[in-house]
Parts: sequence; structure tokens; C-alpha cells
Amino acid sequence: MKSGETILWLDAGAGASGDMILGALVDVGAPLAAVKRAIAGLRLRGVRVTRRSVTRGAVAATKIDVTVAGHSHDDHHVHAGKPGHDHAHGHGHTMADIRKIVAKAPLAPAIRDRALVVFRRLVEAEAAAHGLAPHRVHLHEAGAFDAIADVVGVCAALHALGPDRIVVSPVTTGSGTVRCAHGLYPVPGPATSLLLRGVPITGSPAEGERLTPTGAALLTSVASAYGGPPAMTLTAVGNGAGSRDYPERPNVVRAVLGRAEGAGGTPESQPSSVIVIEFTVDDATPQHVAYAVERLFAAGALDVFTTPVHMKKGRAGHHVTALVRGSAFDAIARIVLTETTTLGLRFRREGRVELARAVTTVTTRYGRIRVKAGLLDGDEVHAAPEFDDCAAAARKHGVSLPTVQRAALAAHRAPRRAAARRKPR
Repeated sequence: MKSGETILWLDAGAGASGDMILGALVDVGAPLAAVKRAIAGLRLRGVRVTRRSVTRGAVAATKIDVTVAGHSHDDHHVHAGKPGHDHAHGHGHTMADIRKIVAKAPLAPAIRDRALVVFRRLVEAEAAAHGLAPHRVHLHEAGAFDAIADVVGVCAALHALGPDRIVVSPVTTGSGTVRCAHGLYPVPGPATSLLLRGVPITGSPAEGERLTPTGAALLTSVASAYGGPPAMTLTAVGNGAGSRDYPERPNVVRAVLGRAEGAGGTPESQPSSVIVIEFTVDDATPQHVAYAVERLFAAGALDVFTTPVHMKKGRAGHHVTALVRGSAFDAIARIVLTETTTLGLRFRREGRVELARAVTTVTTRYGRIRVKAGLLDGDEVHAAPEFDDCAAAARKHGVSLPTVQRAALAAHRAPRRAAARRKPR
């Protein structure tokens, strides 16, 4: 853990759905305007996003309603159907449909990529659960406009909050049965169970489905680690409400935001450690490798890079290196072994020294841009504008990317220059 690290802890002890997670993130500080802007960019006809204050079990919470004209949103029924069932309901979508909707939207690349990872994992789980090829899966509620909006809204909210690390509590799934398009299923449902592989769940006897497939796909896609609240200085708490109220505990997802503090000394004098994972493949296409890299980042890798190598018999290959925290090692290793053609991996723990980091937001003629700075003994030694913010602003205003980057750096440095001029000589 590095000093100054922003940590988001998501408490899913009461279960979770897409709209509950979205409500918690907005309640903890994600601007609703940014969420609405991202959802509006999807151009989903009839979709409306509203916020209201509610109580669940006497706990004040935010309820985000994503409604579609002529369709009621139900945050506890998400399942997949076979071809032929979805069109009768009028709102079934394949992964190809969802990819087109998301890809055409003017979203920051980080929002778009994370949303597509969530839906890809959901589709893969539904395919495995129902014995279908992924491209033949038609999602009902999960593929409907309201759930697409939920997923993109959550990704936009996380992008706005910008946590360095996301920790998810053990998850309550519920118990009993849930009625879906093809009959009664046990809780957790087949797809939800597959999404939860390797994830700690609670033994709560709560009746009914408390964790939807969309909620499971979101939590397991964004989590860097699982467990109780990590050591941090708490800065904000938010609660996102579900549609129902239950007697045994408030039906909310809780979001806790905080900052990690170093244990004595300056951050730079406290070396940390990282696990280096390496593997090499010579029978995978570049697209396959790129997909695996995307999955590694989604699972919490700090960094992933590939190096072209020549292997035996002159075969061209890819050497992949991933830097991960110890808490994410198991999840990362599983992805390496299941999503690539390698038969094994190597790993080692290495020490590292990092600059403390700070993120500020500056206002420019092209909009608000985040700037990341590296600090040594409290003094700034590096500063760089957030690429995604600059790229989005450049596209919006029809100017070059360097123009926006220079404007952001100038706005970031202006207060320091003014303070230097005021300093007595």
C-alpha cells in the first residue's frame, strides 16, 4: 500500500445489483451529471435517469432509477435466454449489439473498455451456464437498455471517482429460488455462480435473489481484492438502495472512500513490494494477447506490458509481464492460465520505491482536466494531465491533443508560479 492511495471499499453484505452499485457511487461523491452524460451518449431511446432519497431499514440511501419508456426496471431479475426468446420480449441483445452501442458512444476509453469487460464476462458466464456459444447468447434484462445504462453508469462513476484500488467485501447471494424465463432457478443462479468463482461469499440465509448477474459481473470485474475495509483514513460514505426493503438488514450497497496513509517516515523512505508475473506464448494471435492483457488490467494488475521475442524453431512469440499486488495474485494467475495458451507462469516478489501521488482537477477553456503529480518529500517533481480527459476534450472542441495537454499543465502550474512571484526575495 502506498501513501496517498485512494481506496474504495464496496460493502455488498446485503447483496448487489447494477442500480444499487450506481446509487452507492453517486452517494459517495461521483457526480450524477457525469453519469447522465455517459448514459446519454449511448443514445438509448426512452432511457431516463433520476435520483431520489430513500430509506432502507432506517438507513438513508440514494436510489438511482434507470427507466425505459414502456419498461419497468427490476434490479433482481437478470438472466440469459436462447435465441428466439428475446425478441418476443422486445429487449434482447447479443454481445455484438451491446458492443456497437457502447463503441459508438463518446465515452472516455477507460469507461468504454471497462464496460465492455463487464458485459463480456457476463455473456461468457451466461453462455457457459446455458451450454451456448457466447455469440448465441441473447440477454434479456441484462441486455436491455436499462442494464446497459447501469453498467456504463457505474463505469463512468468509477472513472470520475478515480480510486487507485477497489476492495469488495464478501458478497451475499441470497437463497431459495428465483423465477426466470425458463422456470425456477436456485439462488445464486447459474451465471452468477460462475461469475463468483474465486470470490468470498457470505453464508447469510437471506431469502430471495440478493445478487443479480449484472451486480456480480460489475463487482468481480472491478475488484482489486476482496475482504473487510482496508486500513485507510475515511473521507466519505455512501449508500445505494435496492428496490425492495428487507427485514433482516438494510438493502443497500455501501461505498466507503478513503486515503491510505504511510506508517511513519516519508512515502519515499518506505519501500514497498510487488509481484512480477511473467509468461511467454508462441501460439496466440496479437488479438488474443491484447484480450488477455485487457482482462489482466480489469482484474487489478498495476501494469501489463508485452515484449516481442523469438522462440525455438524461429517462432515469433509474446513475452508478457504483469505487476500485481499480493492480494490480486490468485485472480491474476487464474486469468493467465485460463485466458492464454501458456501452460504455466513464473513469478517473483520485487521491492520498489514510488513517489507519492496526488490528483488535482484544473479548469481550462476546454473543460475540467485531471492532473496527476508525483511528489518527493512533499515537493512536486512530475506532473501529467490525464490522457483520457485530454483526448475527450480535444475531440469535443476540435483541437489537437497537445493543445489540451499544454492548457491543462499551464492551469496546473499557474498557482505555483503566482506563489513564487509573491515569495519575498
